[in-house]
Amino acid sequence: MRSVHLHLALAALALLLCTRAAIAATVPLPVLPVGPVEMRVAYAVNPRLPRMDAQQLAIALEAMRSAVREHFGIELRFAPIREVTIASLFDTIPRARRVTAIKDSYDFKSGSGDRAELGRAFARGFRVGVEPLDEMIAFARPYTGAIEPATFEAFGARIAALQLERVERWRTRLALDGSPAIDSQPFNEFPMWLALGFGDVPFELVLTNQLIAGVENVLPAVHTAVRGGYSNGLTTYNRLSRYGTVSVWSTYAFTGNDAQLVESRGGETYTHEEAAQLMGLSGAHEIGHQLLHVLHPFGQPACLMSPVPMFSYREWAGKLSAAQCPVGSNPAMRPGAYKFNY
Repeated sequence: MRSVHLHLALAALALLLCTRAAIAATVPLPVLPVGPVEMRVAYAVNPRLPRMDAQQLAIALEAMRSAVREHFGIELRFAPIREVTIASLFDTIPRARRVTAIKDSYDFKSGSGDRAELGRAFARGFRVGVEPLDEMIAFARPYTGAIEPATFEAFGARIAALQLERVERWRTRLALDGSPAIDSQPFNEFPMWLALGFGDVPFELVLTNQLIAGVENVLPAVHTAVRGGYSNGLTTYNRLSRYGTVSVWSTYAFTGNDAQLVESRGGETYTHEEAAQLMGLSGAHEIGHQLLHVLHPFGQPACLMSPVPMFSYREWAGKLSAAQCPVGSNPAMRPGAYKFNY
Protein backbone atom coordinates (compact mmCIF):
# COMPACT_ATOMS: atom_id res chain seq x y z
CA MET A 1 0.00 0.00 0.00
CA ARG A 2 2.35 2.33 -1.19
CA SER A 3 0.31 1.77 0.89
CA VAL A 4 1.93 0.99 -0.13
CA HIS A 5 3.58 3.21 -2.56
CA LEU A 6 4.80 0.71 -5.11
CA HIS A 7 8.31 0.33 -6.52
CA LEU A 8 6.77 0.13 -10.01
CA ALA A 9 8.28 0.46 -13.50
CA LEU A 10 11.50 1.74 -12.01
CA ALA A 11 13.66 1.13 -15.05
CA ALA A 12 11.59 3.25 -17.41
CA LEU A 13 11.06 5.94 -14.83
CA ALA A 14 14.75 6.10 -14.04
CA LEU A 15 15.61 6.62 -17.69
CA LEU A 16 13.00 9.34 -18.03
CA LEU A 17 14.08 11.24 -14.95
CA CYS A 18 17.80 10.56 -15.33
CA THR A 19 18.13 9.91 -11.62
CA ARG A 20 19.07 6.25 -11.56
CA ALA A 21 21.51 3.98 -13.30
CA ALA A 22 20.21 1.35 -15.70
CA ILE A 23 18.23 -1.39 -13.99
CA ALA A 24 19.98 -4.72 -13.80
CA ALA A 25 17.26 -7.16 -12.89
CA THR A 26 13.72 -7.86 -11.74
CA VAL A 27 13.06 -9.79 -8.53
CA PRO A 28 11.51 -13.12 -9.56
CA LEU A 29 8.22 -14.24 -8.10
CA PRO A 30 9.31 -16.25 -5.07
CA VAL A 31 8.93 -20.00 -4.96
CA LEU A 32 7.39 -20.45 -1.54
CA PRO A 33 8.34 -23.41 0.65
CA VAL A 34 5.97 -26.22 1.49
CA GLY A 35 4.52 -25.39 4.87
CA PRO A 36 4.80 -22.08 6.76
CA VAL A 37 6.64 -19.14 5.21
CA GLU A 38 9.04 -17.79 7.83
CA MET A 39 9.62 -14.07 8.06
CA ARG A 40 12.38 -12.37 10.03
CA VAL A 41 10.96 -9.28 11.72
CA ALA A 42 12.46 -6.00 12.92
CA TYR A 43 10.83 -3.13 14.79
CA ALA A 44 12.70 -0.03 13.64
CA VAL A 45 12.20 2.63 16.29
CA ASN A 46 12.52 6.39 16.26
CA PRO A 47 12.70 7.22 19.99
CA ARG A 48 11.14 10.63 19.36
CA LEU A 49 7.81 9.16 18.23
CA PRO A 50 5.03 7.11 19.87
CA ARG A 51 5.46 3.36 19.63
CA MET A 52 3.48 0.17 20.08
CA ASP A 53 4.36 -2.02 23.03
CA ALA A 54 5.26 -5.71 22.89
CA GLN A 55 1.66 -6.81 23.48
CA GLN A 56 0.38 -4.69 20.60
CA LEU A 57 3.06 -5.97 18.26
CA ALA A 58 2.13 -9.55 19.12
CA ILE A 59 -1.55 -8.80 18.40
CA ALA A 60 -0.59 -7.12 15.12
CA LEU A 61 1.46 -10.07 13.90
CA GLU A 62 -1.32 -12.49 14.75
CA ALA A 63 -3.81 -10.35 12.83
CA MET A 64 -1.41 -10.24 9.90
CA ARG A 65 -0.95 -14.02 9.99
CA SER A 66 -4.72 -14.59 10.04
CA ALA A 67 -5.37 -12.17 7.15
CA VAL A 68 -2.64 -13.63 4.95
CA ARG A 69 -4.03 -17.13 5.54
CA GLU A 70 -7.61 -16.04 4.77
CA HIS A 71 -6.97 -13.85 1.72
CA PHE A 72 -3.91 -15.49 0.14
CA GLY A 73 -3.93 -19.06 1.44
CA ILE A 74 -0.40 -18.66 2.82
CA GLU A 75 0.64 -19.65 6.34
CA LEU A 76 3.16 -17.31 7.95
CA ARG A 77 5.58 -17.95 10.78
CA PHE A 78 7.34 -14.98 12.39
CA ALA A 79 10.77 -15.11 13.96
CA PRO A 80 11.10 -13.21 17.26
CA ILE A 81 10.99 -9.45 16.72
CA ARG A 82 14.38 -7.75 16.80
CA GLU A 83 14.26 -4.11 17.89
CA VAL A 84 16.65 -1.74 16.11
CA THR A 85 16.94 2.01 15.66
CA ILE A 86 16.10 3.60 12.34
CA ALA A 87 19.43 5.38 12.42
CA SER A 88 21.29 2.08 12.58
CA LEU A 89 19.41 0.75 9.54
CA PHE A 90 19.89 3.91 7.51
CA ASP A 91 23.60 3.95 8.34
CA THR A 92 24.03 0.70 6.37
CA ILE A 93 22.66 2.17 3.12
CA PRO A 94 25.58 2.61 0.68
CA ARG A 95 26.55 6.24 0.18
CA ALA A 96 25.67 6.29 -3.53
CA ARG A 97 22.19 4.98 -2.75
CA ARG A 98 21.72 7.60 -0.01
CA VAL A 99 22.69 10.37 -2.41
CA THR A 100 20.23 9.11 -5.01
CA ALA A 101 17.46 8.78 -2.40
CA ILE A 102 17.93 12.36 -1.27
CA LYS A 103 17.85 13.57 -4.88
CA ASP A 104 14.63 11.63 -5.40
CA SER A 105 13.08 13.38 -2.37
CA TYR A 106 11.40 16.66 -3.30
CA ASP A 107 12.50 19.41 -0.91
CA PHE A 108 9.18 20.38 0.67
CA LYS A 109 10.88 21.20 3.98
CA SER A 110 12.56 24.36 2.68
CA GLY A 111 9.96 25.11 0.03
CA SER A 112 12.65 25.52 -2.61
CA GLY A 113 11.47 22.73 -4.94
CA ASP A 114 10.23 23.31 -8.49
CA ARG A 115 6.47 22.74 -8.28
CA ALA A 116 5.90 22.78 -12.04
CA GLU A 117 8.60 20.18 -12.62
CA LEU A 118 7.15 18.06 -9.83
CA GLY A 119 3.82 17.98 -11.68
CA ARG A 120 5.59 16.88 -14.85
CA ALA A 121 7.49 14.20 -12.90
CA PHE A 122 4.21 12.88 -11.48
CA ALA A 123 2.74 12.73 -14.99
CA ARG A 124 5.73 10.76 -16.26
CA GLY A 125 5.61 8.43 -13.27
CA PHE A 126 1.92 7.66 -13.68
CA ARG A 127 2.37 7.16 -17.43
CA VAL A 128 5.05 4.48 -17.05
CA GLY A 129 3.23 2.77 -14.20
CA VAL A 130 0.90 -0.16 -14.69
CA GLU A 131 -2.19 1.15 -12.91
CA PRO A 132 -4.95 2.40 -15.26
CA LEU A 133 -5.43 6.17 -15.48
CA ASP A 134 -9.24 5.96 -15.36
CA GLU A 135 -9.15 3.90 -12.16
CA MET A 136 -6.72 6.32 -10.48
CA ILE A 137 -8.84 9.32 -11.52
CA ALA A 138 -11.94 7.65 -10.07
CA PHE A 139 -10.13 6.92 -6.81
CA ALA A 140 -8.93 10.54 -6.53
CA ARG A 141 -12.18 12.24 -7.60
CA PRO A 142 -13.61 12.70 -4.05
CA TYR A 143 -10.49 14.70 -3.18
CA THR A 144 -9.71 16.45 -6.49
CA GLY A 145 -13.05 16.91 -8.20
CA ALA A 146 -13.26 16.37 -11.95
CA ILE A 147 -9.94 16.38 -13.81
CA GLU A 148 -10.23 17.77 -17.32
CA PRO A 149 -8.80 16.82 -19.66
CA ALA A 150 -8.40 13.24 -18.37
CA THR A 151 -4.73 13.05 -19.34
CA PHE A 152 -1.61 11.97 -17.48
CA GLU A 153 -0.36 15.56 -17.64
CA ALA A 154 -3.46 17.05 -16.02
CA PHE A 155 -3.72 14.23 -13.51
CA GLY A 156 -0.02 14.44 -12.56
CA ALA A 157 -0.16 18.20 -12.02
CA ARG A 158 -3.30 17.99 -9.86
CA ILE A 159 -2.08 15.09 -7.74
CA ALA A 160 1.33 16.72 -7.18
CA ALA A 161 -0.37 19.93 -6.05
CA LEU A 162 -2.68 17.97 -3.73
CA GLN A 163 0.23 16.13 -2.10
CA LEU A 164 2.18 19.37 -1.60
CA GLU A 165 -0.86 21.01 -0.04
CA ARG A 166 -1.68 18.16 2.30
CA VAL A 167 1.86 17.31 3.41
CA GLU A 168 1.80 20.56 5.40
CA ARG A 169 -0.50 18.90 7.93
CA TRP A 170 2.19 16.35 8.76
CA ARG A 171 4.76 19.12 9.19
CA THR A 172 2.70 20.57 12.05
CA ARG A 173 2.69 17.35 14.05
CA LEU A 174 4.90 17.22 17.13
CA ALA A 175 7.15 14.48 18.45
CA LEU A 176 7.26 13.33 22.07
CA ASP A 177 9.94 15.94 22.80
CA GLY A 178 7.70 18.78 21.61
CA SER A 179 9.68 19.49 18.44
CA PRO A 180 8.38 18.77 14.92
CA ALA A 181 7.84 15.08 14.17
CA ILE A 182 9.38 15.70 10.73
CA ASP A 183 12.80 17.21 11.33
CA SER A 184 16.05 17.59 9.38
CA GLN A 185 16.75 13.85 9.52
CA PRO A 186 15.75 11.89 6.38
CA PHE A 187 13.80 9.29 8.36
CA ASN A 188 10.46 10.51 6.95
CA GLU A 189 11.63 10.28 3.33
CA PHE A 190 10.09 7.46 1.30
CA PRO A 191 13.05 7.06 -1.12
CA MET A 192 15.34 6.39 1.85
CA TRP A 193 13.15 3.46 2.88
CA LEU A 194 13.27 2.17 -0.70
CA ALA A 195 17.07 2.22 -0.49
CA LEU A 196 17.16 0.06 2.66
CA GLY A 197 17.44 -3.17 0.70
CA PHE A 198 20.89 -2.21 -0.55
CA GLY A 199 22.14 -1.99 3.02
CA ASP A 200 22.38 -4.51 5.84
CA VAL A 201 18.73 -5.47 6.44
CA PRO A 202 18.42 -9.23 7.08
CA PHE A 203 14.64 -9.10 7.44
CA GLU A 204 11.55 -9.83 5.38
CA LEU A 205 9.33 -7.55 7.48
CA VAL A 206 10.22 -4.23 9.09
CA LEU A 207 7.63 -2.64 11.36
CA THR A 208 8.38 0.94 12.33
CA ASN A 209 6.91 3.73 14.45
CA GLN A 210 8.28 6.27 11.99
CA LEU A 211 6.06 8.86 10.32
CA ILE A 212 6.84 8.26 6.63
CA ALA A 213 5.47 11.32 4.87
CA GLY A 214 6.90 13.56 2.19
CA VAL A 215 6.95 14.34 -1.49
CA GLU A 216 9.04 12.53 -4.08
CA ASN A 217 10.18 13.23 -7.61
CA VAL A 218 9.68 9.55 -8.44
CA LEU A 219 7.12 6.77 -8.07
CA PRO A 220 3.95 8.83 -7.45
CA ALA A 221 0.96 7.04 -5.91
CA VAL A 222 -2.53 8.49 -5.92
CA HIS A 223 -3.56 6.91 -2.60
CA THR A 224 -0.44 8.34 -0.96
CA ALA A 225 -1.04 11.81 -2.38
CA VAL A 226 -4.56 12.11 -0.97
CA ARG A 227 -3.10 11.33 2.47
CA GLY A 228 -0.66 14.21 2.14
CA GLY A 229 2.30 12.06 1.15
CA TYR A 230 1.81 9.66 4.05
CA SER A 231 2.93 6.10 3.30
CA ASN A 232 1.41 3.32 5.37
CA GLY A 233 4.17 1.11 4.07
CA LEU A 234 6.06 -0.19 1.10
CA THR A 235 7.62 -3.30 -0.35
CA THR A 236 10.94 -3.04 -2.13
CA TYR A 237 14.02 -4.99 -3.21
CA ASN A 238 16.19 -6.41 -0.44
CA ARG A 239 19.40 -8.27 -1.23
CA LEU A 240 19.37 -10.11 2.12
CA SER A 241 15.75 -11.24 2.09
CA ARG A 242 14.81 -14.87 1.50
CA TYR A 243 12.20 -13.68 -1.02
CA GLY A 244 14.14 -10.85 -2.66
CA THR A 245 12.11 -8.07 -1.05
CA VAL A 246 11.33 -6.48 2.30
CA SER A 247 7.97 -5.13 3.45
CA VAL A 248 7.88 -2.05 5.67
CA TRP A 249 4.74 -1.11 7.63
CA SER A 250 4.31 1.91 9.90
CA THR A 251 2.50 1.84 13.24
CA TYR A 252 2.37 5.66 13.42
CA ALA A 253 -1.19 6.24 12.17
CA PHE A 254 -2.55 3.69 14.65
CA THR A 255 -0.92 4.85 17.89
CA GLY A 256 -2.78 8.10 18.52
CA ASN A 257 -6.32 9.40 18.90
CA ASP A 258 -5.56 13.09 18.65
CA ALA A 259 -7.87 15.40 16.70
CA GLN A 260 -5.90 15.32 13.44
CA LEU A 261 -5.62 11.54 13.28
CA VAL A 262 -9.26 11.03 14.26
CA GLU A 263 -10.37 13.51 11.60
CA SER A 264 -8.25 11.74 8.97
CA ARG A 265 -9.89 8.45 9.99
CA GLY A 266 -13.35 9.85 9.40
CA GLY A 267 -14.01 10.02 13.13
CA GLU A 268 -12.67 6.58 14.05
CA THR A 269 -10.94 6.16 17.42
CA TYR A 270 -9.16 2.97 18.43
CA THR A 271 -8.56 1.13 21.65
CA HIS A 272 -5.11 -0.24 22.42
CA GLU A 273 -6.08 -3.67 21.07
CA GLU A 274 -8.09 -2.54 18.05
CA ALA A 275 -5.24 -0.30 16.89
CA ALA A 276 -2.93 -3.31 16.86
CA GLN A 277 -5.44 -5.56 15.11
CA LEU A 278 -6.14 -3.02 12.36
CA MET A 279 -2.43 -2.35 11.92
CA GLY A 280 -1.76 -6.06 11.40
CA LEU A 281 -4.74 -6.56 9.09
CA SER A 282 -3.83 -3.63 6.87
CA GLY A 283 -0.14 -4.57 7.00
CA ALA A 284 -1.03 -7.95 5.47
CA HIS A 285 -1.57 -5.96 2.28
CA GLU A 286 2.22 -5.59 1.97
CA ILE A 287 2.71 -9.33 2.32
CA GLY A 288 0.55 -9.73 -0.78
CA HIS A 289 2.98 -7.50 -2.65
CA GLN A 290 6.00 -9.37 -1.28
CA LEU A 291 5.00 -13.01 -1.67
CA LEU A 292 2.59 -12.87 -4.62
CA HIS A 293 3.70 -9.68 -6.43
CA VAL A 294 0.09 -8.55 -6.84
CA LEU A 295 -1.04 -4.98 -7.46
CA HIS A 296 -3.80 -2.59 -6.33
CA PRO A 297 -7.33 -3.44 -7.51
CA PHE A 298 -8.68 0.12 -7.23
CA GLY A 299 -12.43 0.39 -6.77
CA GLN A 300 -12.81 -3.15 -5.39
CA PRO A 301 -13.34 -2.73 -1.64
CA ALA A 302 -13.63 -6.48 -1.01
CA CYS A 303 -9.93 -6.86 -1.85
CA LEU A 304 -7.29 -6.73 0.86
CA MET A 305 -4.99 -5.27 -1.82
CA SER A 306 -7.30 -2.30 -2.39
CA PRO A 307 -5.69 0.75 -0.72
CA VAL A 308 -7.29 2.15 2.43
CA PRO A 309 -9.02 5.44 1.52
CA MET A 310 -7.38 8.04 3.74
CA PHE A 311 -7.09 6.39 7.21
CA SER A 312 -10.50 4.84 7.87
CA TYR A 313 -9.12 1.40 8.68
CA ARG A 314 -12.19 0.09 10.50
CA GLU A 315 -14.50 1.05 7.65
CA TRP A 316 -12.07 -0.48 5.13
CA ALA A 317 -11.76 -3.69 7.14
CA GLY A 318 -15.54 -4.09 7.31
CA LYS A 319 -15.79 -4.29 3.52
CA LEU A 320 -13.15 -6.99 3.00
CA SER A 321 -14.17 -10.39 1.66
CA ALA A 322 -11.65 -13.03 0.65
CA ALA A 323 -14.43 -14.98 -1.11
CA GLN A 324 -15.25 -12.00 -3.34
CA CYS A 325 -11.63 -11.27 -4.22
CA PRO A 326 -9.58 -14.47 -4.48
CA VAL A 327 -6.03 -14.47 -5.83
CA GLY A 328 -6.13 -14.33 -9.62
CA SER A 329 -9.71 -12.99 -9.80
CA ASN A 330 -8.71 -9.85 -11.74
CA PRO A 331 -5.59 -8.52 -13.50
CA ALA A 332 -4.29 -6.69 -10.42
CA MET A 333 -4.65 -9.85 -8.32
CA ARG A 334 -2.66 -12.11 -10.64
CA PRO A 335 0.65 -13.26 -9.11
CA GLY A 336 3.56 -11.57 -10.83
CA ALA A 337 1.60 -8.48 -11.94
CA TYR A 338 3.82 -6.27 -9.72
CA LYS A 339 7.42 -5.91 -10.94
CA PHE A 340 10.18 -5.24 -8.39
CA ASN A 341 13.09 -3.81 -10.38
CA TYR A 342 16.48 -2.92 -8.95
